[in-house]
Amino acid sequence: MKRKTEELNSNEEALYSAIAAKLSCDMCELSSSISTCRKCGSGGGIPGCGAIGAEIFLLAGVPGPGAKPGNPWGGWRDEFMRRAGDELGWESEKVYLSTALRCVGRKPRVPDLRRCAPYLAEEISTVGARLLIVSGKVAAVALRLALGDQVPENPRAGDSLRLFPSCILFNLDVSRIAREEEAKRIFWDLLKSAGQLLES
Repeated sequence: MKRKTEELNSNEEALYSAIAAKLSCDMCELSSSISTCRKCGSGGGIPGCGAIGAEIFLLAGVPGPGAKPGNPWGGWRDEFMRRAGDELGWESEKVYLSTALRCVGRKPRVPDLRRCAPYLAEEISTVGARLLIVSGKVAAVALRLALGDQVPENPRAGDSLRLFPSCILFNLDVSRIAREEEAKRIFWDLLKSAGQLLES
């Protein structure tokens, strides 16, 4: 009996290792496809950043100021992660950062978001986060294009839903929190409530 249990454990470990290797390979291919994308005539896009299996997937509408490979949120990332760590206890390795539009400096238009949508759908599926936080209207439109009409058409900040194994929380656009005090308060209050969604 003990030997059978050891064999089962060994088989499970081998299976998990194979799945992890496949997901890692899929993510490398996806990142390469985004980096070399020329669908809209730009010089390549910026992939998301973080670990497969991260608990929290944060989706902004567009790349942040100074965004580059390895940091799609640019100048928003450091302040965001510092405060999220201090106030919410979020560890950086449990957070995946991405954007709906992958090209830096482009004005978000629906045709461009539609071209990027397959990348977003694959990224969400591969990361497998338990909580997806959608930051702003552009990100919400892109999520609907990526995942279909189960995503509401005009969600408001604070709305949430369960879709597949994830819980989705809609929030204000992260770009507003540096310049609008009321937006900053609402944004962080909603993130504090996100912990309850993770626990439910």
